[in-house]
Amino acid sequence: PDQDFHCNMVAAVLAAVFAIGARPFNDDMGATRNDGSDYSRGRAGHIWFETVTDPSAGPGNATGYWLEDARKNDGAMCLDGTAGLYYHRPGTGTGANKWYIHHEGGGWCYAVNSCLGRSNTALGSTNPAKSKDGPTAKLGGGYFDIDPTINPQMYNWNAVFLRYCDGGSFSGSNATPTQINNETLWFRGKHILQAMQDDLVNVRGLDKATDVVISGCSAGGLATYLHVDNWANRLKTEAPAAKVRGMPDSGFFLDVEQGPKYHSNMIWVFEYMNASSGVNDGCIAANPGNEWMCVFAEHTSPHIQTPIFPLQGEYDSWQMVGDAGYETKDNTTVGVINAWGAKLTELVQTNLLKANPAHGIFLDSCLHHCGGWGDYKINGMVQGPAFEQWYSGGAGVFIQGKPYPCTECCTPAV
Repeated sequence: PDQDFHCNMVAAVLAAVFAIGARPFNDDMGATRNDGSDYSRGRAGHIWFETVTDPSAGPGNATGYWLEDARKNDGAMCLDGTAGLYYHRPGTGTGANKWYIHHEGGGWCYAVNSCLGRSNTALGSTNPAKSKDGPTAKLGGGYFDIDPTINPQMYNWNAVFLRYCDGGSFSGSNATPTQINNETLWFRGKHILQAMQDDLVNVRGLDKATDVVISGCSAGGLATYLHVDNWANRLKTEAPAAKVRGMPDSGFFLDVEQGPKYHSNMIWVFEYMNASSGVNDGCIAANPGNEWMCVFAEHTSPHIQTPIFPLQGEYDSWQMVGDAGYETKDNTTVGVINAWGAKLTELVQTNLLKANPAHGIFLDSCLHHCGGWGDYKINGMVQGPAFEQWYSGGAGVFIQGKPYPCTECCTPAV
């Protein structure tokens, strides 16, 4: 345990209450505030998460686990001081020892005031009065789907949904809480992630895994870039039989300082939350004096040792607004949007694919963010079968390479 943390720990934390109704939300960022935060949630991207009050309500439900011991002993806490939480749906049949592990997305908070606002929502708390988290949840759609015709590889795997409540892509390790407006904020994302790993390995059976896919979308996609090697290195010891691969969805955010000031905002996240020990170790070692670079996927990618297969839009709709500051409905921006896509594609080629030929990618030319499992087709294949082919050792580089706007690129393929 972090001794500095214990010197600052506040014991009183709101208790989790389970008598809360269902809530749907997506893993996209949705409508983004001007500080990069997003507190809205709704169905999108064919990914579905819904908490339910009746543990027996329907097949395939996932059970929620609040990590209270880790909160008390290691300060594994959300922004508001509540415990970390994940949902687990056990695998069945041939998937009993295979795991799909998903980091929830939902933007970041870029200043103390926005983190305070976020702490009163599901993206900063697991207190059901704020977050509407329940004892069980339905996971469905896309890479969570239990229909083998939709998700032929992972339909019967263990499915884990890591709730995101720290505002920094599971990376912070600030021992000192922040006091603001008579409230206390904690930046302990790294410790939440460690607690989740501990529980999955020691209690849920992850130590017996034969196959593990680490994933997440949006801010959770970035988390996959930042943490996939940490997952793989830990499982080499604790689940030595496991084949570990990464599948980040829509997490390759470009490091630029344009209108939305994404560059400086993410540096604030890295520095204020003290994330240097919570990102890729190889990237940190390679960038002395510029460790902040390691909060960006484009700088982290050359150092990722675990083979990954990103799902990424060349013209990512959130990046167009929240990173680049472009208006996608204005025809005058077509040129700069195409230039953005060309830059992203070049960085993928140089920093990811050339750096490690074991990596693959599904880079489509549709204007979207997250999801699209089964919607977009490249070289005759949609995301699921393309990932399965790469995972099994086949060809794994799928780049659509069409100019923006490309209406046919967004046409559902199935």
